[in-house]
Amino acid sequence: MASLSSIFPCNVVIEILAYLPARSLARFRCVSKSWRSLLSEKYFLTMWLNRSGTSLLVVPLEWDIRDKCSLVFENVSIGRENLRLPVGNDWVSLSVVGSSSDGALICLTGLSFVRRNASKLAVILWSPFTGEVKTLSHHDYIYCHERPLCSESQAQGYSSGCCVRYHVHGFGYAPNARDYKIVRITYSRGVARRAVASIRPSNVEVYSLGRDKWTSLGRPNFTRTIRGNSRAFINGAAHWLAAPREDAPYNSIVAFGMEEESFKQVMRLPRKRNISQYSLHSRGKATLAVSCGSLALIAFTVWDREVCGIWVMKEYGVASSWTKQHHIVLPIGLTCRAALGLTGNGKIVLRMVDESLVCCDLGDKQISEVGIGGEGTESSFDVIDLGRGNPSLRNQVGGGSPLTMLNPR
Repeated sequence: MASLSSIFPCNVVIEILAYLPARSLARFRCVSKSWRSLLSEKYFLTMWLNRSGTSLLVVPLEWDIRDKCSLVFENVSIGRENLRLPVGNDWVSLSVVGSSSDGALICLTGLSFVRRNASKLAVILWSPFTGEVKTLSHHDYIYCHERPLCSESQAQGYSSGCCVRYHVHGFGYAPNARDYKIVRITYSRGVARRAVASIRPSNVEVYSLGRDKWTSLGRPNFTRTIRGNSRAFINGAAHWLAAPREDAPYNSIVAFGMEEESFKQVMRLPRKRNISQYSLHSRGKATLAVSCGSLALIAFTVWDREVCGIWVMKEYGVASSWTKQHHIVLPIGLTCRAALGLTGNGKIVLRMVDESLVCCDLGDKQISEVGIGGEGTESSFDVIDLGRGNPSLRNQVGGGSPLTMLNPR
């Protein structure tokens, strides 16, 4: 720093360093004690994270291509970094459930095959601060009557139709208890006359990281069908789209409060006349998200995947406050397979039919490529917004692990 200060003012050097990728900063910490001290200062890390913008964790659903796991920064000058998830090699499929607001704790689900027609689903907690991993295996098997071709569906919390059981998960923080919690809802189908047997919620369990314990809450007091892990944690609750039965379109929202460890009052979606042109069937890939601190609904039109709308619940829990806020029409030639969520900086992340990932700015509607592409349906990805968290940088500068602080055993 001293030699550079003779050429550039100290504040200019800091500005230059704030634009560098995390991997370069990790190397520069070895230059001298003064550089190590500077690059570990909270004000510098804050400046760097503000410059890098929102970071997206991109996880391949098929674990065979885990080398494509990446951390993508919104600021193109920071770019993209390969990221190694230290979760082992036992998984055939992974999916992201959620993360803490600062990216310090990430919750995933992983599926592993036990034998030809049986698999096990586990919850994986990963602390990028230290690289520490905690795996919570489920005691029951998931039996598939046909062949185990449903690994992605099971990891993401969907029923593939050939399995007699599937699980949906939600992850969030209970501030009063100062505890991270996971809720798991198990759906089971009768084995007799499987073709006509309906699938219903059979059990609800809550895991407390602080207590390091699963607690069974028994059968829930509703029969609605939920599909997919919760990607909308807001107002202290995990939220899912719900349908009155397995083959019906979504018509409501189910929420589970982490603090109370109970289900909240069921919420209604926007009125049918305001959303009649949009598909709310599970095949239509409608999803919930969080937009600027409010619950949001993303849905595509019935006719194609080139037009989507975004509704925001202005007043939480009040169905009449749903307001259509964005209308997106993709350029000719671009067709979306699914919306993966909204970033904190006003962009929607889309997975295209060729399995490439793009971001669309909700303001100027500009499309930008994430820089990661698949090779067909076997190379699809899951994405979650970590806000301004950066696991690769935190691994180098250190920091406490929620896994250790809340569960010291």
